[in-house]
Amino acid sequence: MFVTYFLLLSSLGHVITTQAQDCSRPAAGDNMGLKGEDILLQTFPDGKQVTFACNVGYVTAGGSASITCTAGTWTPLKLKCERRDCGSAGEVDNGNVDYPEGTQFGDRLVVTCKTGFNMVPNKGQILCAAQGWMDRLPECEVVTCDPPPVVANGVFSPVKESYDYREVVQYKCQNDYTLSGSSSISCSEHGTFGPSPTCVMVRCEDPNIANGEQVDGSRPPHGFRSTVTYKCKSGYVMEGGRTLTCGIDSQWLPGLPTCQRVTPPPKPTTTTTTTTTTTDSPPETPDNNRQTLAIGLGVTVVALVAIVSGALVYKHKKSSGKGSPDNVAPKEREDVELPLQG
Repeated sequence: MFVTYFLLLSSLGHVITTQAQDCSRPAAGDNMGLKGEDILLQTFPDGKQVTFACNVGYVTAGGSASITCTAGTWTPLKLKCERRDCGSAGEVDNGNVDYPEGTQFGDRLVVTCKTGFNMVPNKGQILCAAQGWMDRLPECEVVTCDPPPVVANGVFSPVKESYDYREVVQYKCQNDYTLSGSSSISCSEHGTFGPSPTCVMVRCEDPNIANGEQVDGSRPPHGFRSTVTYKCKSGYVMEGGRTLTCGIDSQWLPGLPTCQRVTPPPKPTTTTTTTTTTTDSPPETPDNNRQTLAIGLGVTVVALVAIVSGALVYKHKKSSGKGSPDNVAPKEREDVELPLQG
């Protein structure tokens, strides 16, 4: 009986000791911490309930934020925290809004304006904070230009106090002046107009072309883009363009031609060509010499025979004319004696 009573008291004391055990500081989940005065405590009595809250820039994503100390152990913490998402900040007229990092806590958006527009105020980046985007989106305002410069002897239109980006003004000259440069200029993205033109007096003098004469075109005074056409006098030929145009610098374009005297072609000359033929003689040899000597002797004999024969015929005719009657022919087979010489 005594033993049973002792064991009952021991179990009761153990239960009382277990129920009275304190809890140490609970571990927090990601991106959260204890809320209120509990953040200063290191131990918590049995039955103590504490609450967690998401850190700055994070929001509750579900789950209970409270836990309880039970016999020295905390009940499970089910709270989930995630980064705050600021979402879209909106749109900007004549500009662009980009999110290169994202739209969550700590990210930055970037605003840019289109060409010809200025950012007002000039804040190109905005931070996503715990309460959302920290600033309002800027505006993109059009660039404006002051009036363009006045040109001597010229006017421009329209006339205004200011001009918006890409707005155009037109120039024109008065009286006999000519516009040099572009007749229109526009307001640039930098808030200034481009170079303005000038009004100039254009007068080209009569072309001085020696041995040339004008055949067509304008008469003095020669103004801008006036044209004249020239030709050369007889006996001359033109080098350069026949038609000239008065340029903006009061000079003739493309330049004055010249008239050059025509040079007559040279007279044809007779050329006598002498051709010399050279016959190669074979080299002299003893056989050649003998052959040449024989030919020479043969020619000589023939010449002597011819001379003698001629002389005999002559004498025979002479003798026949003296002793024989006219029209008497010698008898057949009658020998005719030839007179002997000497």
